[in-house]
Amino acid sequence: MSGSFSERLNELAANADRGWQADLARHCGVSRPAISNWLSGRNNGINSSYLFAIADYFRVHARWLATGDAPKWAKRPTRLSETVQLPVGEVLTKFDEVALRGAKLTQAEHAELHLWLIGWQSRLSRVIDAPTDLEQEDLVQGL
Repeated sequence: MSGSFSERLNELAANADRGWQADLARHCGVSRPAISNWLSGRNNGINSSYLFAIADYFRVHARWLATGDAPKWAKRPTRLSETVQLPVGEVLTKFDEVALRGAKLTQAEHAELHLWLIGWQSRLSRVIDAPTDLEQEDLVQGL
């Protein structure tokens, strides 16, 4: 699909529930006029943190939202038992997103991050000595 970011955002907005602009503004930690600017194309680009937050809100691929060059709909795991491996950039973006909206991680975000960290911990423990039980307990409590 060709077109601009604002055209793709307008496409998503056409099927959104009433009040979505206020919800999206809260989700991204921006004002409603910022949403209007994104919709109208008055912006000269968008911060990647906002792009990922918008994609997360509408459950679409960020690459599709940015360029139109990917499948539109993101695949989401349906069970926690499914292995989810996020790139490090996505985790950092999630932290930025939470900081921007001035909120704590939701339970779902906390669980997603925890599963991701456990996946990396198991990969690292194959390469180096496995951490002690006390170190593992500290890691889990730190989440």
